[in-house]
Amino acid sequence: MKVVFWLAMGLAGFCSAGAGAAAEADPAAAEFRAVLEQWIQTRQLISKAKSEWAAEREMLQQTLAMLQREVESLETALSQTETQSVAVTAERALVKRQQESYDAALTLLRDRLAALVPRLQRLQPSFPEPLQKAVSPLWDRLAAGGQGATQSAGARLQTVVTLLNEAEKFDQGLTLHAELRPGPDGQPVKVQTLYLGLAQAWYVDQNGRIAGRGVPTSEGWRWVEEPGLGPRVQEAVAVHEGRRPARYVELPVEVQ
Repeated sequence: MKVVFWLAMGLAGFCSAGAGAAAEADPAAAEFRAVLEQWIQTRQLISKAKSEWAAEREMLQQTLAMLQREVESLETALSQTETQSVAVTAERALVKRQQESYDAALTLLRDRLAALVPRLQRLQPSFPEPLQKAVSPLWDRLAAGGQGATQSAGARLQTVVTLLNEAEKFDQGLTLHAELRPGPDGQPVKVQTLYLGLAQAWYVDQNGRIAGRGVPTSEGWRWVEEPGLGPRVQEAVAVHEGRRPARYVELPVEVQ
């Protein structure tokens, strides 16, 4: 392109220098010269247009590449959004299943407690006096008109478990407790009562003259006075307290 351009320019110079005088005398030469100049201008316009198009094409290609990257970025974001949406949907479904399972377990727990608490309350009179005092707040929580009425199922269950644990612990050993028992004249007498778990108990006063034994019933503990037990109960108490060496002490047991 550049060679043609300079060649054309040379021809134009030659025609201008060598044939200037003949231009007026030769119309054909003048016309040729005009056509040649027009052709040169046309080539210049074409070259300029090509340069401008090359620059414009480069800019368009860059713009197209940028738009393509934006499309890919949007597609990636959309894919991630869809993935997150699927994950959220799955998480919601899992939470819903867990909630349904929890609700079913809670309903079952409430039903079990509704049946268990009355049975446990029926056993309350058979609890020995020291155990009754220890778990008195727990009974209050379970009472229909007490705090138990407003307890959640979980708190109510914890109350029942604590109560049963206390009863089991008491039932696994010997418990010595100071109490009052009616004397021969009907007046209360201070005695020491030795409980064998929840099943049996024996009591004796300080002098060993007032003694007896007791067993639990559905209406409370039933006590029977047996003065002859005094010395043996005193000895059992002394062994329990460590005031005497451990030894076998025979005491009556009532099997129900």
